[in-house]
Amino acid sequence: MKNKNQKKNKNKKKIILLTPVLSHYRQDLYHNLANSGDFDWLFVGGNEYQNIKSIDHLNSKTFSYWSFSLLNHRFYYLKGAVKNILRNKPDMVISSGIDFHLIHTLWLYIIYRIILRKKFIWWSQGTPGHQGRIGWLARKLFYKSSSGVLLYSRAGYENMLKMNVHPYKSKVIGNCLNKEDYGFLNHAINKESTTDEKLHILFSGRLIPKAKLEILIQALGILKSKGYNDYKCTIIGDGDLEHYKELTNTYQVQDVVSFTGSLYGKAAHPYFLKSDLFVYPGGIGLSILHALSFGLPVITTDNDSLHFPEIELLKKGLNGDVYHDNDAVDLADKILIWKDKILKNRMVYADHCLQSIKEHGYLPVEVGSKILEFMKGI
Repeated sequence: MKNKNQKKNKNKKKIILLTPVLSHYRQDLYHNLANSGDFDWLFVGGNEYQNIKSIDHLNSKTFSYWSFSLLNHRFYYLKGAVKNILRNKPDMVISSGIDFHLIHTLWLYIIYRIILRKKFIWWSQGTPGHQGRIGWLARKLFYKSSSGVLLYSRAGYENMLKMNVHPYKSKVIGNCLNKEDYGFLNHAINKESTTDEKLHILFSGRLIPKAKLEILIQALGILKSKGYNDYKCTIIGDGDLEHYKELTNTYQVQDVVSFTGSLYGKAAHPYFLKSDLFVYPGGIGLSILHALSFGLPVITTDNDSLHFPEIELLKKGLNGDVYHDNDAVDLADKILIWKDKILKNRMVYADHCLQSIKEHGYLPVEVGSKILEFMKGI
């Protein structure tokens, strides 16, 4: 029996997934892929990338980065990764999307796909990039000559069609978090109307300029100046806390805004569960999935160029809204509109939030199944 099992494992197709860093939020997805029984997986990434550390995984191998600056850009090369991947002789390589700053991924593609003619799949947002016409043409060449492209959203799929990538080569798989980060997978989401008429607003994310947290604080100040005091705002995340605390003093909302610092996993659940509305003034990514999973409608900017693919989950009027980018007055108005909607029909809007996740299949099991299905077809 032992020899039979060994032979069976030996006959499995060997797959290597190359990513900048083995992200914590994808731990469940990696686990599902590795335990699917369909393929023999190895996950490869940097031990640290842009201050994010890789998780430890039974099927993983990490390397150190070498980096340098050129023409105001930072370039990275994962030392030893390409050599190690080629030595492993995988049947297929899946790599994170085309990023001209990650030199090792492009070098591996040239060797593995162009020279050796092996199967190579990009796992990409499918965006046209920000390098102009030359960058667009280069992406088109890489995508068209690949074995296939896994895409986060329908918008990415549409971009592939514009680049003349054949539809059978593209697959929308969505995105996901770990199971412990989903509200409705861990709790009964009950947003029925209560005697508490206060609106509980939540922001969760890194406190960096791109998040535009100052617009939210300014909007809260506008509400207070107009006599609206029936709200509370909780801010979860790390960064320049002193700067944002000072802003709450400037706009005189220090009594209604509280900062928790960094909270991860189940430690953040109580704050999501007691909140009514999630506001992320900058370009949003997986934070929208996190909030919707707790039944929280989301308000974010109307500047589509700032958003990540997960913005496709937003259905204006049903599970959230957008405000005019950088316009604190408009954000304050949108908060008031949603205060009235939520306090009257909390559970109705909570249901819309949860349904959008299920419709798009933004769950680790479903994302993993779509990846495996596509690979079997390849």
